[in-house]
Amino acid sequence: MTAIILDIFVHMDSYNIVGVLGHGAFGVVELVRDFNLKKLAVMKTIHIKSMSTENVKEAIKEIQILQMLNHPNIIKYYNSFQNKQSFHIIMEYAIHGTLENFVNKCSQTSNYIAQNCVLNIFSQLTMAVDYIHKMKIIHSDINPMNILLTGSQGKIVKLGDFGSSRILTSDKIVGENWCTPCYMSPEQCCGKPLRLKSDIWQIGCVLYYLITSKHPFYAESLADTISSIVEGVLSLSNKMTFYDSDVIRLLHELLNRDPTVRPNASAILSNPYILPYVLNSNCHWFKSGRKKNY
Repeated sequence: MTAIILDIFVHMDSYNIVGVLGHGAFGVVELVRDFNLKKLAVMKTIHIKSMSTENVKEAIKEIQILQMLNHPNIIKYYNSFQNKQSFHIIMEYAIHGTLENFVNKCSQTSNYIAQNCVLNIFSQLTMAVDYIHKMKIIHSDINPMNILLTGSQGKIVKLGDFGSSRILTSDKIVGENWCTPCYMSPEQCCGKPLRLKSDIWQIGCVLYYLITSKHPFYAESLADTISSIVEGVLSLSNKMTFYDSDVIRLLHELLNRDPTVRPNASAILSNPYILPYVLNSNCHWFKSGRKKNY
């Protein structure tokens, strides 16, 4: 693993805070104007003063992973620096927000999102996952809030937030792994070692969300959510009738409770329904619904 590079010569004077984008357990994510890059960027501030030594190591690991990545479907890393109490990570700003915001907007005006729109989003996400998996990196927290849209009309999909990511030193990871509850894989729920296939489960959950506009395995309590995941109780939706049977078949393959049976990212990208979007990543989105074309 490459050594972490924290620029001690960069100062907050290089950035102007525009607004707050979100809060986390140990810090804040802000929209800033980067005077060096001459454009808007995202600053993730991690307050190390209130963190344990182990959590500080995890924060450093996130920066190490970000420094390794360079892919058109992954949020770009620009810089990182440290002051007395905080780490600061400067990253690309996705101007069209999160996938969750996009799906919520679509659900207000359409009965469903057209299949070619769904597969275009899903294929770009899978290309990002294929890239990190070839580098032996597991994301472990892929969900609609960590998938962002940017570019002209939000056509470019970006995977972000590598705070829970790990670098595999074997074929699996042992240890605590946290993610959005209803996107946890069965192996995460059971405390079993994570594999790359845990990310495949999560992109399956994202595909379900794109098709149904609902989070998978959602229940009123964490215990009920985990029970639904472990038992494989996936709610069916009449929106699935708007999609080809092979697409629904792929969805069920991704959400197989046995991680060894799930296809890897490279195999997904060679699927006849996904491959055209891989070969033409600049294809147009066609969105439709009964209430309004989208």
